[in-house]
Amino acid sequence: FNATVQLTYPSGYSPVEGVTVKLLNTLTGTAAEAATDATGTAVFETVAGVYEASASESRSVDNDYLVFNGVKSGLIVADADISASITLTASKASRLVIKELYNGGCLKNEEEGGGTYQYDKYVVLYNNSDAPVSLDSLCFGMVNPYNSGVTNNDYVAGELLYAAEGWIPAGQGIWTFRSAVSLDPGKQIVVAVNSAINHTQTYANSVNFANAEYYAMYDLPVYTNTNYYAPPSELIPTSHYLKGYLYGAGNAWSLSVLSPAFFIFTPQGMTPSAFVASADNIHQYNNSASAANTRKKVPVEWIVDGIEVFQRGKTNNVKRLTPAVDAGYVELTNYLGYTLYRNVDKDFTEALPENEGKLVYNYAGGTADIEGGTTDPSGIDAEASLKNGARIIYKDTNNSTNDFHQRKLASLKN
Repeated sequence: FNATVQLTYPSGYSPVEGVTVKLLNTLTGTAAEAATDATGTAVFETVAGVYEASASESRSVDNDYLVFNGVKSGLIVADADISASITLTASKASRLVIKELYNGGCLKNEEEGGGTYQYDKYVVLYNNSDAPVSLDSLCFGMVNPYNSGVTNNDYVAGELLYAAEGWIPAGQGIWTFRSAVSLDPGKQIVVAVNSAINHTQTYANSVNFANAEYYAMYDLPVYTNTNYYAPPSELIPTSHYLKGYLYGAGNAWSLSVLSPAFFIFTPQGMTPSAFVASADNIHQYNNSASAANTRKKVPVEWIVDGIEVFQRGKTNNVKRLTPAVDAGYVELTNYLGYTLYRNVDKDFTEALPENEGKLVYNYAGGTADIEGGTTDPSGIDAEASLKNGARIIYKDTNNSTNDFHQRKLASLKN
């Protein structure tokens, strides 16, 4: 049967030819792509099934880099052709981006007892712009439901109940910086989500956080689980400890090792503590009164960046982040030391005059050689280029499918 998908743009913007539309069979996991015509229409030949259609497009408008994203779930092809419309949401590319999310853990060697290790998560933030970025009041949040494979009761008639209202649910608690932090162009900051220690002293495949430049999510009076929060390395100053806020239930901010929906945001017109203290932004997941289901409504316009993770080879139910935050997802194979790393924007990076002779090509750090693996399509080895003195501009389309790949090795181990 034919499935016709029409892209509907926000007021003031016209469709263009050649935008890629993706049609995913949510039952089989197979996907197809088709390009739009000048009217913003794409046509697929499909078999019966349940589908999700998505599209992403970027363009420069009045010196702003705008991204248009949209997703339409629950498209049923039964015994006839169908037509559907994807309403696109416009958003600006972020100056501050999530460069890397390492959350899947690693394997223990036989002499270490075998099995897996998962208390070494971290995130790397990067200034993707040409001006300093302030991280004052920047907060870290995760969506409840915490995993993509569970039934998501936020969906009503095929749509996220919070999509039309323009907010994202932050489950259980948030973290923020205690002191003023500024990030220069092309620079990064490493934040240990779990124990900020040298994990390689116990597990060789893990990572080493014993670095005076690193930051640590460590607030023992708030989060007390010592499996997640050993005292940080003595090299990390106490001024680099983040502040935790707990408004749900639990003794650890347990960012999913399987498939988190993770985001960063900056409250507008209030401090992080005032945001947490407010009773006006509370939402109980699935109408449950349990503290375990307490969430905070984070307005979409506050969100700086986000990444939706699906578990490779497992059942992944519908998305949690809305298209304005992340219109796609990136798959992760867990417990093998793999990491989710942002792709290089090849055109912008090569266009920088200061990169002449400094970029390293033939990138081989991805996982394209394994089933379901991915790599950076730019072919530029970002970490090697950075060490060579290059300035990297990372891809930012607010669509994790386009923006991230699964890397074999955490960048901190390079």
